[in-house]
Amino acid sequence: MLYGFFVLLCCQLLGEAVRHVTGGPVPGPVLGILFLVAYMALSDRFATRRVTERARATEGAADGLLAYLGVMFVPAGVGVAGKLELILDNGTAILVTLLVSTLATLIATVAAFRLVRLLSERRS
Repeated sequence: MLYGFFVLLCCQLLGEAVRHVTGGPVPGPVLGILFLVAYMALSDRFATRRVTERARATEGAADGLLAYLGVMFVPAGVGVAGKLELILDNGTAILVTLLVSTLATLIATVAAFRLVRLLSERRS
């Protein structure tokens, strides 16, 4: 379990370091997740007994953190409750923003799906 936390933190640190050095637009945690995915994919590819045990330890640590993910939203909920008057004053703008961003996300998702489908049909 300790090794799993070590891997998760190293991936996070590596992502933050790459973001800091390159100054790119991608946030450090996103890069860290990509490094974690690469680590897990490589551990699957070079699956020896020791590598498999380490990958399972990392999965166990991640599952343990995900079990308490809901607790992370409590401070955000308290913050929203503390600024309720501000939210009510800007309710229309917030509602329009939510609707437009949801619609834009749906359109982008459908467009990406159709593009991938079109490209995969051309290859076959």
